[in-house]
Amino acid sequence: MGKATRLTMLALMIGVIALSGCASRKTGKKVDTMQAQVNAMTDELVRLDQSLQDTRAAIQSQEGKSGVFESGAVSSSGEGAVVGGMYRTPSGFEIPSVNIQKALKKAGYYNGAIDGKVGPGTRDAIASFQKDNGLEADGVCGRGTWAKLKSYLEAIK
Repeated sequence: MGKATRLTMLALMIGVIALSGCASRKTGKKVDTMQAQVNAMTDELVRLDQSLQDTRAAIQSQEGKSGVFESGAVSSSGEGAVVGGMYRTPSGFEIPSVNIQKALKKAGYYNGAIDGKVGPGTRDAIASFQKDNGLEADGVCGRGTWAKLKSYLEAIK
């Protein structure tokens, strides 16, 4: 093999190594970026998990005092909760809690006091209404349940 051929081969090998180095640098940057995103998500997950644990402890404390969800409590078990007179589902849907009780009472499902406290009696009434109306009977007054239930509240006016 001649000197020119060897130099050409060496130049080709250097080129291949250089190109593969660029490719690995780009891949390395992508991996580093993805790892940073995973780390950020992990940190956020840890933060949210701690917040959930704190919320559960607060709910247990509230339930131990009164047996119902009071203002400021948020459910960790997938139930709705009363926050400042507003019933809030885990998805963020909100309705005045007294409106739920009024509509349930008008529909014949709730016999308790209209006090704005969504306790076991209200949740049972919601579940019964849901069952009778072909909805998932989970005791949570979400968008679908409220869409059917609000007609009873509107009939009160």
